[in-house]
Amino acid sequence: MDSSPFPDNIAKEKDDPNLIPESGNKRKDGPADGGGSIQPDQPKRKPSTRSTVWGHFTRFDDNVKRCKCNYCHKSYGCDSKSGTSHLKAHMESCKHFQAWRQKQSQTVINNQGQLQSGKVTEEVFREASNEAIVLSELPLAFIESIGWKHFCNKVNLYKPHSRRTATKDIVRMYVEMKASLKTWIVASKPRVSLTTNIWVAKATCSSYMVITAHFIDVSWRLRKLIIGFKYITDHKGATISRLLLDCLAEWGIEKILTVTVDNATANTSALKKFQEAFSLRNSEAFVLNGECMHMRCCAHILNLIVRDGLHELSENVTAIRNAVQYVRSSTSRCDSFEQKVVSGKMTRGSLPLDIKTRWNSTYLMLSRAIDFRVTFDRMEAEDKMYNDYFNEVDNGEKKIGPPTRADWNVVERLVRFLIIFYNSTLVVSASTSVASYKCYGEIVTIERNLMSLSNSIDSELKSKVDAMFLKFDKY
Repeated sequence: MDSSPFPDNIAKEKDDPNLIPESGNKRKDGPADGGGSIQPDQPKRKPSTRSTVWGHFTRFDDNVKRCKCNYCHKSYGCDSKSGTSHLKAHMESCKHFQAWRQKQSQTVINNQGQLQSGKVTEEVFREASNEAIVLSELPLAFIESIGWKHFCNKVNLYKPHSRRTATKDIVRMYVEMKASLKTWIVASKPRVSLTTNIWVAKATCSSYMVITAHFIDVSWRLRKLIIGFKYITDHKGATISRLLLDCLAEWGIEKILTVTVDNATANTSALKKFQEAFSLRNSEAFVLNGECMHMRCCAHILNLIVRDGLHELSENVTAIRNAVQYVRSSTSRCDSFEQKVVSGKMTRGSLPLDIKTRWNSTYLMLSRAIDFRVTFDRMEAEDKMYNDYFNEVDNGEKKIGPPTRADWNVVERLVRFLIIFYNSTLVVSASTSVASYKCYGEIVTIERNLMSLSNSIDSELKSKVDAMFLKFDKY
């Protein structure tokens, strides 16, 4: 006879503390045998996760004795008495796991020629998504769009984050990059060339001032950095000077080479005040005591010259602009125009509409419209809606157009010498390469071409060139 005072199962539990008796997990609602008090509930022991398989299996919340594979999502029993051998066996035969492991072991060659893992982490995916939004100037809602989610699911990427998270990440990224750039500028102390401009937003009628810095880094590369995008209350010289000084103080910039602005009178007054205040900061603030600091924008001067020439031909240009605007106003009109282009055996292409404040776009519109001159003439002869469009009243006056033969001839002559200024503008307005040394060559090229056209036998062209030549000499 067994002399132990404990039942068999309790004796085993005493010998092995990891074993939990069957009756230990059951709550006794009534008193124990013999009329004893109610036994308290014994806490459940958390299932062990020491095995390596638990990095690939997940227990169900409602049943800890069942688990599922993280890759194929098949369900298996995982009672502690059963062990994990059957789970390890499943990992060896699971094709989804094998594919994941093979993908994790793949390596690719990056842009620096180094080997790296072909599978990026979720943090890298999130950072790359935020950078894509910023670089492509996409709305923040793009991260939650159906198209982006479909793309990520199709190429087996991670689930995209929300736009609120993207907003927080982008703001934090901006703050970190700005802090690092400030540290670099304070340490290297480069001599910076500034470019600034002010414009008025049509929607809000508010004025904004942008400040761009150009400098050469230690690797002799031209760097472009927008250091200020400020709301400005007025266009007075004192206000412009104050914003410039505050912006440079914020970034820790102490050396200035030049400041390029347009020909507005307020800018001349602003830079005088700026030079007086900034020269007090240190003895190396300017080169040659700021004698060559104030630079007038060459591209802006060219713009003034060309706009003056276009003003004299405003009605001819407006007639063609109205014709282009009619074609682009609806899909059906674009289709009708396209059919006439095809039937006339002409080369297809886009028909851009200009922006009145940018003469470059006007040149592109006119040069492209000339290629479709025959199509516009066919529309005037065959399309009644096209002719009715020019009979409409706009601001109390009948719309100018459709373009006549005289309009086309005048514009053809205009485009012949506008291309001179267009090519020069592309050269002097380059922002990612040094272009200052090219300005003199472009000025000589413009003068030489204007002198040649001033001797033209075309009296109308000669008069326009002479007027533009006077404007050119003035600036």
